[in-house]
Amino acid sequence: MDGLNHEEKLRLTVHSEVRKMCREVGGQIKMELDKDAVSVIAELVWRKMCVISQDLEHFAKHAKRSTINAEDVKLLARRNPSLRAIVCRMADDAVKKKRQNKEKATEDLS
Repeated sequence: MDGLNHEEKLRLTVHSEVRKMCREVGGQIKMELDKDAVSVIAELVWRKMCVISQDLEHFAKHAKRSTINAEDVKLLARRNPSLRAIVCRMADDAVKKKRQNKEKATEDLS
């Protein structure tokens, strides 16, 4: 792995993790996944992640921000109502948790 650039290392890591997940899921459903099928799934995940990362970057830049935030992720999920609901719920939970941590920190200082 020493001669690989950062992107190639990321790609190999994604492929490795997808293979692990496929083995785990295959075991859970008592089904064996063909090695070629797993390779195709891994490449599909890699390419989808590349598209998603570019979209998120564009959304943030369009909003004149240098940081991707939850609103960008919600925008990404806009065409999939069930996914959008999950993303919105997760974002709301994160905001609540952040607020609770802030309140706790304020109480600890008192």
